[in-house]
Amino acid sequence: MIVKSYAKANLCLEIGKKLKSGYHQVKSIMQPVQLHDTISFEKLKEDKIEITSTNKDLESRENLVHKAAEIIKKEYNIKEGIKIHLEKAIPISAGLGGGSSNAATTLTTLAKLWKLKISENKLIEFAIKIGSDVPFFIKSESAVVEGIGEKVKQLKKPISMNIVLVNPGIKVSTSWAYSQFDKRKKKIKTKSNINQLTKAMAEKDIKKISKLMQNDFDELIEKKHPIISDIKRNFRKFDALHSMVVGSGPTIIGVYDSIYSAREAYFKLKDLYPFVYLTKTF
Repeated sequence: MIVKSYAKANLCLEIGKKLKSGYHQVKSIMQPVQLHDTISFEKLKEDKIEITSTNKDLESRENLVHKAAEIIKKEYNIKEGIKIHLEKAIPISAGLGGGSSNAATTLTTLAKLWKLKISENKLIEFAIKIGSDVPFFIKSESAVVEGIGEKVKQLKKPISMNIVLVNPGIKVSTSWAYSQFDKRKKKIKTKSNINQLTKAMAEKDIKKISKLMQNDFDELIEKKHPIISDIKRNFRKFDALHSMVVGSGPTIIGVYDSIYSAREAYFKLKDLYPFVYLTKTF
């Protein structure tokens, strides 16, 4: 079985208080994007989980895919094995949710492969044990995400937007980003745009959406890594409606009102940075 595992973009990310569990409460609007990894699944007679990948760093028990497979096997007493191969296209530690998407795809695909009747609520219960972004990818549809990631409300009228993603080739630890936010949160004052943004999405008003987009991590990651300012400056130069950090970064999203302007920006940006992707939200 071969399955696509999609990346995501946060159009809005508002960070709340830190809980005793170590997680933070969040409010976010997430959209899947067409950029994706490809994952293949093959049953094994031997009772084991085997992970292979085009990125050798991912061939370990610490991979979220391995954790997802372990949860399913243990919970449903599956005695046969599985070989999972990850064909990576989504950059790692990029804010695009690649690892979380891979884990959710593993949960849903193994449920089908082993003919397990697992409810969506149960899959989300498994997903939150793996990571806060994983529940969103169980359905991988545009949604408002709240709580610690476990509250996922699908949007009835998702919008497809032409976007360019630029990853500067550096890594930003999610735990570092949250710790920095906690240190500086009194200085970071943002107004909630969730309701206005969902309304603009329903109206398919791309210009209004771009004005309302926000990310509480954006300023602190830009301050730490000057290359973020450089990328944003080039996005403005190449006529993006808006640009900002995706998730905990360091990938930057640039929003365009047409495929033609997005394509033109893509060809200019791909000569400047190591990872540039022309894609769409859906």
